[in-house]
Amino acid sequence: MKRKKGISLIVLVITIIVIIILAGAVILSLANNNPIESANEATFKTNVAEYNSELAIAITNEYLQDNSFDSATFDAGVWDGTGTGDGTIKQYITSMSEVDAAKFEIQSSKLVYVGTNVTEQDWVTSMGMVNGEVTPPEETGLGLNVIATDNVTFDGEVAAYNNPIIPKGFMAIEDGAVWPTDWNNGLVIEDASGNQFVWVPVDGTNVPYAKWCTVEFSYASTIDDSILSGMVDENTQVTSYGGFYIARYESMFDYNSGSIRVASKVSTNKTISSWTRDSSHTGYLWNYINYTDAKTYSENMAASYSYDALKVKSGLVTGTQWDTAMRWISNNSGPSVTDSRAWGNHSDSTSPANVSGFGSLQISGFNNNWKAKNIYDLAGNTWEWTNEIISPDRVFRGGRYDGSGSSFPAAYRDAYNVTGAYNHVGFRVGLYVL
Repeated sequence: MKRKKGISLIVLVITIIVIIILAGAVILSLANNNPIESANEATFKTNVAEYNSELAIAITNEYLQDNSFDSATFDAGVWDGTGTGDGTIKQYITSMSEVDAAKFEIQSSKLVYVGTNVTEQDWVTSMGMVNGEVTPPEETGLGLNVIATDNVTFDGEVAAYNNPIIPKGFMAIEDGAVWPTDWNNGLVIEDASGNQFVWVPVDGTNVPYAKWCTVEFSYASTIDDSILSGMVDENTQVTSYGGFYIARYESMFDYNSGSIRVASKVSTNKTISSWTRDSSHTGYLWNYINYTDAKTYSENMAASYSYDALKVKSGLVTGTQWDTAMRWISNNSGPSVTDSRAWGNHSDSTSPANVSGFGSLQISGFNNNWKAKNIYDLAGNTWEWTNEIISPDRVFRGGRYDGSGSSFPAAYRDAYNVTGAYNHVGFRVGLYVL
């Protein structure tokens, strides 16, 4: 009689164990690759991307309707599903579903997730978006009139000639140029004490960072003096940021602090040798200063305003910076830098520069007609010391109030003895962003 064949108990147990292991693997795989969850994530992220696109259009419309629109203060809260949604996120992102409108806000022009769903929070984070709170300025960019806590651009993107860096301790202000669209028209930054500097964009093609002016003396006959301590070379910031900052005004002396000011809040001009205290004003145009002192005070400005604790150093404007600024100003039918009678304070200023007071020494910023690219008095008023040397003398630039704007224009290069101090010679400060 034949015996019936069957599987042994041991084989059965092994088979069951293998089935359990395989089932566990399948369950784990489904958990990690849940097609339903993946589809939900894809839908969520697609919707959010569309919301961000619609928000960008809404912000652009706000700018078009009101030039004073400040993106840093553009906020709109969640919508509870009642009413039309005016004043909430739904007003600006009309495609947003009622469910999503209850868990997103607009904060400083950014789409922010404020919901409590942990999974959605992770999805938002994976998209690189703000999740639950506004990120720091150094990550998202900087609004107008907000002091930067780190070197940052206005939009939070990489610095470039058309996206200027705002140094730590400074704020972007709109005074004659609108941030950031007017990058080629003289964007202004200001420190906590009111000192102002203007961005000179260097794209390397239309505006190369180089000497070129040959009025009177060729740059080829000059050498450069040392730059401030701690700086290896002056090209680093241009390479890193695509431009540099130059003081908006000629230097002035603040008798309250005993330091330089590069702001326009000063008295009618008086020379440094004949001060009389005037309680209604804070300082005077700083002329009668020799090259050595101008260089020292320029480099010490950073320390006197605590710039060394920030991310900026200061120094005399260099020959390369002056020539680069001249190229920038004169490009694209800009004013002539080899005959600056029409935009500088000279003895023979022509319209529109021949306003009341031309041909006489004035405070820097005295008249808007003596301004180019939002920088005052690069042409005329006082000569300005630079760090160039025509051995054994030191170079000054820009022409003067009692000289011809055709003979001594903004691009003019001449030199005096290092110890010379004159009524018609002052200086200007430049910034080095670290």
